[in-house]
Amino acid sequence: MRSPVNGLKAGTIGLGLFVAALLVSGGALLGQPSVELATGLSAATGVDLDETNNHLYFVEWSAGTLKRMVLTPGCEAAVPPTCATTTVATGFSHPQDVAVDAGLGVGYVTTRDDTGTTGALWRVDLGTGTKSLVTFNLEAPHQIALDPGSNTAYVVGFDGGRLWSIDLTTGVKLTVASGLDHPIGLVVDAGANSAYVTEQGAANRLVEFDLTTGAFVREVVAGLTAPFYLEWTDPAETALYLVERDPANQVQRVDLVNSTASPAATGLPFRPSGAVTSFLRGALYVTTNTKLVRVDLAQLPMGEPVFLGVGHVPSTEIDANGYATTASGYFFRVTHAPFGGTLNILGNLNNFKALGATHYRVLVSDGGPFTALDRTWNAYRWNPGTSKYELTAVAPLPGDTRYEIPPEYPSAPQRWYPSFLMMRWPSSTNGLYTFQVELWQQSGSDWNDLTHLLPTGNTMTLRIDNTPPTVDIRDVLRAGTNTVIAPCEIVSTGANLFDFRITAFDTEHHLLSYTLSALWGKNRSAVITSDSYTAGHVDAEGPYQWSGLPNDRVPPGGWSATCNCAHTFRLRAWKRTINGYNHILHRDSHQSITINNTGAVCP
Repeated sequence: MRSPVNGLKAGTIGLGLFVAALLVSGGALLGQPSVELATGLSAATGVDLDETNNHLYFVEWSAGTLKRMVLTPGCEAAVPPTCATTTVATGFSHPQDVAVDAGLGVGYVTTRDDTGTTGALWRVDLGTGTKSLVTFNLEAPHQIALDPGSNTAYVVGFDGGRLWSIDLTTGVKLTVASGLDHPIGLVVDAGANSAYVTEQGAANRLVEFDLTTGAFVREVVAGLTAPFYLEWTDPAETALYLVERDPANQVQRVDLVNSTASPAATGLPFRPSGAVTSFLRGALYVTTNTKLVRVDLAQLPMGEPVFLGVGHVPSTEIDANGYATTASGYFFRVTHAPFGGTLNILGNLNNFKALGATHYRVLVSDGGPFTALDRTWNAYRWNPGTSKYELTAVAPLPGDTRYEIPPEYPSAPQRWYPSFLMMRWPSSTNGLYTFQVELWQQSGSDWNDLTHLLPTGNTMTLRIDNTPPTVDIRDVLRAGTNTVIAPCEIVSTGANLFDFRITAFDTEHHLLSYTLSALWGKNRSAVITSDSYTAGHVDAEGPYQWSGLPNDRVPPGGWSATCNCAHTFRLRAWKRTINGYNHILHRDSHQSITINNTGAVCP
């Protein structure tokens, strides 16, 4: 990972200068081709990026060269791309990697087998191409991780199985860890606490070491295919891009929390080696044996969501048609539920900050152009001085539709209640609504649009239905006849058997359930009949559709009272519409008569 301020190497420590990273998991979009920026290379291996000067650096193992490509929007967009490449320095003995310190205008190159040594680390003046030796006998060094703050480089030695720490001024090298099984790739976390290393030994694995003690911490993943170099995917350092050489020819995304690997960029040209992410350009640059290719991050599946969800419903449980369905073991269980009322839309504010954003904007479309929302709402914010949550207004900037990301994110989101509340949206007209997020970085009076850093998952679609159901007890009848019993009538003769003509109907086809009950005496009640969407009516009238009863007579065979008393019959129907926390739409109807023909006195 690099900072656009200093353009540092993938393993660079101290990423807080500008932090621009993307929590995504894809690659050449799992089958879609990457874009070739350069061809005819001579075994390209390590690669690094200087965002400040728009320079991409890479080394060629066979030619012994360090080269620079000048990146511009025009040259990358041209068909074919026309980005100019020049040679910075020559005469390296099988160079393996390059790491750039743009602030000092220097690069560092590892070489595998300089004459009389077992490999060296070189410093290169990027302006003149002048080389100077930093240190040697590094036992076939490969990937470099820079820590400019401590003037240190970390390097792994493939032949010796060591992780080295090198003072970049004196060239003094120290063994941090030993006993590694042919280490290749290396990144170091921002606090210089942990190092992650790929090993090409028997296990073909990714491992973690404690940089302070040199102790082995854990095996992250094993069973990789020819693992090579590494790159951070995000400033929170929760995942890595890991290059796999032939026959895989792909980049894996490794989740460090769950210790899992999944294909990201697949179908890459033969023998990929290095990868570097430009979050400003939304691209992953990969060196291969003869080509340098670009993979667009904006096309890739995401590793972290943009929208967290609506209320208690995770965004991934809302389908493309805007309906929510949660798992049976979840405390808020819903099936094919549309949305309505005022909705709490939760966003990944932590990662917006990690991408370098200071502000965000939420847009919505009902099928037409997207328009920005500018709502104001209240939330609770923790006040350390009073040790209380206090009501606080959340509003867009004056005269604008952008919202500031509160300073509590990402370090202390718990100081807001509810946390991650990105927008409160009062829904109204029924229909299908799609939401998007824009990200912005304020720099003085200038605004930088960072929306391109978000993946294609930057949408959430909600089905809105705010129409209540129609509910009515049309008639109470003597069962099996057309004799209607009027409201408040006293039934003293005839059979103690009744049925009901009812309407429990939803014109939008989103009925959840209905229940017809009898109430009498003191707290006495009985269910006469009931039904629900999940009890046999899922998709009954088409996808997501069940309307209920438009004008039906229930229950089959009739219903009998148990004792003489005034009875109230109540019909209640609910829709599946939710606000993210509860079902919100229901209607009731009731009708009362006195039943005095049961032959029994109510207790």
